[in-house]
Amino acid sequence: MQDRMSDGRPIRGPKDLAHLRVAPSGMCWWCQARPATTGEHKFKRADLTRLMADGEPLLWGDGDGNTREIRGRSGVTRDRYGVVKFPKSLCEPCNNKRSKPFDNAYDIYSEYVDRTWLRIMPGIDFQQVFGADWEARTLNLARYYGKHFGCRMVRAGFPIPDSLREFLDGATDMPDAHMGLITTDSIHARYKGGLSISPDFVEADRNLTRLKRYVLAAYIGSIGVRYEWREEGFTERSQFFHYPRPVINCFKDEIAVCEGRTRRPGWFASLLQWANRPSS
Repeated sequence: MQDRMSDGRPIRGPKDLAHLRVAPSGMCWWCQARPATTGEHKFKRADLTRLMADGEPLLWGDGDGNTREIRGRSGVTRDRYGVVKFPKSLCEPCNNKRSKPFDNAYDIYSEYVDRTWLRIMPGIDFQQVFGADWEARTLNLARYYGKHFGCRMVRAGFPIPDSLREFLDGATDMPDAHMGLITTDSIHARYKGGLSISPDFVEADRNLTRLKRYVLAAYIGSIGVRYEWREEGFTERSQFFHYPRPVINCFKDEIAVCEGRTRRPGWFASLLQWANRPSS
């Protein structure tokens, strides 16, 4: 791991940014009206159960080399070591009833990604994943990830952007955030068919007085969703959830994901992109 970005900026640790963290309020971060009584799953129960299909326990690990075994469905439910769920940050209505369409869309998508070899493909065909209702369900898929990333922000002490709450409430875009489909070489090499979440990347201003940018990612096997928030917003970006066949952006490692430095896709994906290019 390097200690500087590719443009020379230093990578700072949690202690350098501790004074910018926001303490949990004890209220649901989404509705902001009810107490936070439930914790969102870091990894969906259906995904974990599917990985246990051969009877083997799951092995959880973090970036510091700590590991835990999760045995059977009861181990997922109990979450003895606190590795399956985030800390309580949502109320029960928001985490269950309000977000049920998000969870349903994710379950369909997750099963598709699990059974389909996508890493060498140029993109994902959401019309094939969701059928005629692809537009509404792809938006709900993005909102599932938005809820996931919001819970991670609370855990890390980042302020929740208003645009994220508005997106979960029904807005169809976020002017200060971008969500894209990704595949990352280092994640593929390490986890392949498993589940993983990236480190929480944040960027502050030069004087460390405010947060300017967040980058978070979550993966099913080699395929992930990357969320980037910028204080100044975006002048140009395309959201994956606005297109029937969005591209899968390729990255070398997690530092490249943080910086937004894509690599060129492999020859097969490039060939398919050329073959499927729109006619002029």
